[in-house]
Amino acid sequence: MESTQLLIQNANLIDGTGKPARRASVLVVGDKIQAVGEAADAAAASTAQRMDASGLSLMPGLIDAHVHSTFDNAAGHDELFYHRRPGMAAITAARNVRHMLTAGVTGFCDPDSLFDLGVDLKEAIQYGVIEGPRMAVGGYALMTSVGGAAGRLMPDKGIMAYAVLLQGKDEIMAEVRRQIKIGCDWIKVHVTGSLTHRRSEGEFVTFTMDELRTICDLAHSFGVPVMGHCRGAHSVKFACEAGFDQIVHATLMDDEALDAVVKHNAFLVPALTFQANLVEFGDAINASPVMQDIFRREIEDSAEMLAKAYKAGVPLLCGTESGFSVTPYGHWHYRELEVFVKYLGLSPLEAIRCATQYGALAIRLKDKTGTIEAGRLADMLLIDGDPSKDVTLLGRRDKLRMVMLGGKSINLERTEPERSRLPEWRVHEFGSILTKEVVSRVRGGQPIGGHGSH
Repeated sequence: MESTQLLIQNANLIDGTGKPARRASVLVVGDKIQAVGEAADAAAASTAQRMDASGLSLMPGLIDAHVHSTFDNAAGHDELFYHRRPGMAAITAARNVRHMLTAGVTGFCDPDSLFDLGVDLKEAIQYGVIEGPRMAVGGYALMTSVGGAAGRLMPDKGIMAYAVLLQGKDEIMAEVRRQIKIGCDWIKVHVTGSLTHRRSEGEFVTFTMDELRTICDLAHSFGVPVMGHCRGAHSVKFACEAGFDQIVHATLMDDEALDAVVKHNAFLVPALTFQANLVEFGDAINASPVMQDIFRREIEDSAEMLAKAYKAGVPLLCGTESGFSVTPYGHWHYRELEVFVKYLGLSPLEAIRCATQYGALAIRLKDKTGTIEAGRLADMLLIDGDPSKDVTLLGRRDKLRMVMLGGKSINLERTEPERSRLPEWRVHEFGSILTKEVVSRVRGGQPIGGHGSH
């Protein structure tokens, strides 16, 4: 059967490569972009469907490089550890990935999931069981008995929520092999963790170099990349020297750490949206001023080196930590672009590139999606306005005219059943879920990056 042709004409084209926006046509055939510009007009058959996009911007779909799709907007570790059930976590995740899609996210990376649900969620999307963005996944995050960000809440061994606690190389190698067998796209390692009684000292490296190299060598032998949660300069350098492909957070780097990132061709996912939301909007949910100050300093103290990394040619990817109560699904997926512009000094076009072309690295689809070029997957957005001048337009649901995934337009009008409070699911003494409506209400009705509907 011959594929249907769709010719989108007169669009303000933002192709995701960082080039200036231009007026152009795009020809979509099946699930791919066949041609762009004059070539699109020339290749379109007389029977092709035509869409006049005058006054609208056409750009690649957003790729969120750091989402926790099974956390269901958790308020903290207590919820994740003691208030989640496998069945309900899977059901809520299926609902939440569609919220991301209808907010303009056409791809995302989930580094670790509750109950090892990530692979099944990915395959449910891939094979049409549920509707959602393209997805790449990790399994349980690898930790030592020191733990990760939860301190003494973590056990010394076994599984807790999204993590597996390992002791020694034999256990590490067995778990890496298991994750590769079940279909994980990434191996995630908590290179650093915090000690509750020494939190003022920052996070500590919790693996030995030999252990980290063992993980990388084994994973790479199967063609599977490795990402590391790293806070602090030493951990970034350590992970890069061990062979890590992706560094998450990469806060508080120094020149030596950046040199290691460049030398070993790693890319960075700062994932600063969580901190930025608490800093700028935390008053809307009565967040602790002390915590707000800590996060403000983390952003400010990291911004210069992250900007320097970008100028050195290191890909920076936009990840939002969506899945927590301060980063609910469907609301803040544009926010990391705004953070990159505001705090790192990137131009809007540069930030868009970080959320599209570079984002494809996180979902392991480099040169297959993330840009509007001939041969790429037709994952695109139509926006009323010009995001190459103002990235916050990408957070305006009233400006989103089309979400296309693999050449198919997503129904943005379909409404979900109204959701009530699930029993024994929330503890929520952290505050309300930080939706844009909550912020707007506290700000006296002022819109914040548009209006979410989730």
